[in-house]
Amino acid sequence: MTLSSPLVPAGEVLAQMSALLDRLDPDRTGVDPKTRLAWLRTARRVQARVTALTAQLTGEADHTKAAEETAGTPLASWLGMGETISRKEAAGALRQARKLAQHRLVGEAAVAGRLGTSQARAITTVLDNLASQLDEAQQAQAEQVMVDLAGHLDADQLSKAAGQVLKTVVPERAEESLETHLQRQAEAAYRQRSLRFFFEGASVRFDGSLPRPAAEAWIAQLDAHAEQARRTALERRDPLAETLMPEQRRADALIAQIHQPTSDGADGPSARVLVMLDYAKLTAGAAGAGVLPDGQELSAGELRRLCCQAEVIPVVLGGPSQVLDVGRAERLVTPQLRAALIARDKGCVFPGCDAPPSRCEAHHILPWYLGGLTWLHNLVLLCHSHHPVCEPARYGVRDQWQVRIAAADGLPEFIPPARLDPGQKPVRHARHQHPPGRSHTGPTRAA
Repeated sequence: MTLSSPLVPAGEVLAQMSALLDRLDPDRTGVDPKTRLAWLRTARRVQARVTALTAQLTGEADHTKAAEETAGTPLASWLGMGETISRKEAAGALRQARKLAQHRLVGEAAVAGRLGTSQARAITTVLDNLASQLDEAQQAQAEQVMVDLAGHLDADQLSKAAGQVLKTVVPERAEESLETHLQRQAEAAYRQRSLRFFFEGASVRFDGSLPRPAAEAWIAQLDAHAEQARRTALERRDPLAETLMPEQRRADALIAQIHQPTSDGADGPSARVLVMLDYAKLTAGAAGAGVLPDGQELSAGELRRLCCQAEVIPVVLGGPSQVLDVGRAERLVTPQLRAALIARDKGCVFPGCDAPPSRCEAHHILPWYLGGLTWLHNLVLLCHSHHPVCEPARYGVRDQWQVRIAAADGLPEFIPPARLDPGQKPVRHARHQHPPGRSHTGPTRAA
């Protein structure tokens, strides 16, 4: 089959792919690193396209009742007849296929490779949540807007794009529709709250669902305890300090809280939830005035409830607030300055890293020992893994990543080592990249 060949039925394409996989050479010991990464990228893209095609075929079989007609059984049961798949997995696959079947553009873009699996799932979730507020034509327009946004937004960003969609599709009532959407989400989250325990020998496994603000507060508490334990272990030269996984540290933090249920936290780490407040929206009472550090917007009702809690730190953007820059006399980052860092960076800023602020440290771009100031334009958030990668060698003897603050917009960007990119073109984290059509120019502050 060549590129100029006519379209080929899905069955024939899948058969050829299966036959080629049967001929796959398992010996890849001589592959150079660059080629290995290129193969990995291609494999992930092919996987996403095949996953989307599988969902489409599942949805079409469900719609035509193919399993009932040929095997006399529902499709979910038929899926388990010829595969080692649980009833729960089959039901989940069918549920996702039905969602994708309702959104033709999303399915086509996913099969064509323009959308990843997670992106498609995020888009269909947003579209389904907005459906009751839009007529048929507006829903079609919203779907096109979301598919276009996927060109420069990842799945997590797409899941928070309802406001952008509404401003494009129904600009005259976008604020009202967004507030309705956020309130419905908050009410649904409250209805869906749950906590289940499963006893498995010497262990107890549990899962559940919490409203977002409550979960953010709990996660902040766990991560604050976990980070304190990590630093204490490092100071004690504990050999286990670097071997524990983040999930294990959280579990240890939860166990510590269980064993100290009456503690008022006076001697322990303080756990706080930052809420970014848009000063103009706040004074106008508009929707989306409050935003959590990860970009999740809050309804007005949620914002009012959060602001009544003592452990919430409001970070007012665009209005009077606390002094954010600290002079040379201070080496350590103050709580106010860390709050500003979180509001700007929203987590580790190393490209591709998704570590949240609770697992990050404030890194001095120009080190303290070289005269670097402890102020916002000399600091970035880096996780424990990427902090050493960017920590400048005192005598500059290694070819390494460098971080700097762009003077044009005040956001962090990185200069790759020459061994990785001879041209050393600056790169940014996805959350700080400019959308297509908006070029970034202007001088930058050197590291």
